[in-house]
Amino acid sequence: MSDLGALPVQAYLTACLLAGGIGLWLGRVAWRERDEPGGIEVALYLLCGGGASLLYALRVAAPGEVAMRVALNLSTPLMGALPVLWTLFALAFTGHDRWRTENRIVALATPAFVWVLLAWSSATHGLARRSVAPVTEGPFTLLGYGLGPAGGLFVLLAYGLCVAGAFLVVDLYERTGNRYRLQTFVVLLGTLFPFLAGIATFVDVGSYANLSWLPTAFVIHGVFLYGTVFWLGTLDAAVVARDTAVEVMQDPVIVSGSDGRIRDLNPAAEAILPPDAVGSSLSEVFPRLEVGVEHPIAIDGRQFDIQENPITDPRGTDRGHVFLLRDVTAREERQAELERREAELERQNERLEEFAGVVSHDLRNPLAAASAGVELARQRGDDPDGALERAANAHERMDDMIEGLLALATAGETVDELDRVSLDGTVRRVWSRLETAEATLTVEGGDATVLADRDRLEQLVSNLFRNAVDHAGEDVAVTVSIEADGDRVALAVGDDGPGVPAAERERVTERGVSLGGGTGLGLAIVGDIVEAHGWSLSVAESDAGGAEFLVEGMEAADA
Repeated sequence: MSDLGALPVQAYLTACLLAGGIGLWLGRVAWRERDEPGGIEVALYLLCGGGASLLYALRVAAPGEVAMRVALNLSTPLMGALPVLWTLFALAFTGHDRWRTENRIVALATPAFVWVLLAWSSATHGLARRSVAPVTEGPFTLLGYGLGPAGGLFVLLAYGLCVAGAFLVVDLYERTGNRYRLQTFVVLLGTLFPFLAGIATFVDVGSYANLSWLPTAFVIHGVFLYGTVFWLGTLDAAVVARDTAVEVMQDPVIVSGSDGRIRDLNPAAEAILPPDAVGSSLSEVFPRLEVGVEHPIAIDGRQFDIQENPITDPRGTDRGHVFLLRDVTAREERQAELERREAELERQNERLEEFAGVVSHDLRNPLAAASAGVELARQRGDDPDGALERAANAHERMDDMIEGLLALATAGETVDELDRVSLDGTVRRVWSRLETAEATLTVEGGDATVLADRDRLEQLVSNLFRNAVDHAGEDVAVTVSIEADGDRVALAVGDDGPGVPAAERERVTERGVSLGGGTGLGLAIVGDIVEAHGWSLSVAESDAGGAEFLVEGMEAADA
């Protein structure tokens, strides 16, 4: 039995008991809050370390060899579990959850389980421990033993797992930004204690070769892990993935603290800010990045929109801001090009309106005078060879072209205001205004009220009727079909004329295209009016074998 009155023994027992109490208490607290990422591993790590410390104190203070052996055997599974728990924590902490599968956990735990069984049965084979016997070193009476082959392999495996976990944390330290490096630094600092204690134990540093500080060191390490998880906030897989995503983002990300100083930058932000930006005042380094600044801002020929988000702690206290600078250079260039095109289109429309005015005034007046002169000459009978008749026809054609050009100038303008228009009423009203001679009109499908520009819809119907009369003859039979389908209405205008060849149906509504010697503007105007409303126009063969023009996509006013 150790000399419990000796100061070294009392100091060692105090350290073990204090570490054991802290480990068990913090482990119990951590277990209640184990939902935190890595919380279960930290709780079990502290419980195992605390239990091992108390059992090691029992080994030192035990009155006999039997009690020492019982304490040794009870602490064996706790010591075997610690490297495994550390490795699992490191995987969770560094975001490698894909490695924490059930099969891999079993694979990690199996060597420790086998070692525990071999250690408990070493008296028969000596594979894990050899020559287990009490050893007196000064005031201490300890249970000393040597390592068997299995024991030596497990020690190497345990240190290998500890080193692997440390490397994972070091890699995370290098990958994460400044915002998260405090957590990784704390974990690495705590990891030093088990390594140093292990070296002191196995290299026989100090006066007591068989005295081990490993259980106490494991508890200290567990305290560091507890502080990282439950005080500083651990880096679970989502946070690591988010941080990695920020690092590889092409858009700059700037983090400032509540004092207005820059705390962190991603590589994209480092490229546009001075090298010593971190730690400097944001208002000095980047005065245009203040909250409420007008967007976008120009930096080195690039345009950026700024998204600012506050950083608050759980109590709502302001801890700083995160600025995301979205590169919108391409968008701004497209917008500028669009504005340029719109301005050019507006200028073209203005010139077109000026041209329409010239056509209306400067051409129609002399044309009217010429037509009047020809008609007067024809009434006097001064047209023996029909020249005046041909001139009158030419004047009439010119008048049709002028009227078509005037209509074309406004047909494609954007429809700003929509009226509630009855299709049946519009069709019959337009038909009554035209000189249709022997032509007949049939309206099928009932009535429907649609949203449209009233004047341009009447012009569309008028042009389709004129097209039927001009190409199918004065005795053409025109059929108008109105069909409503939910909130959409279709209007079809067909005739019994010669129709439109299939090869020409795609281009018959183009400007200047006429299959019967017309101006080639009437159907082009129809196409422009349809496009201005957002409808669709198609050409097909009517039931009577003639041409049919189908306007689809009209919005029902009562839908």
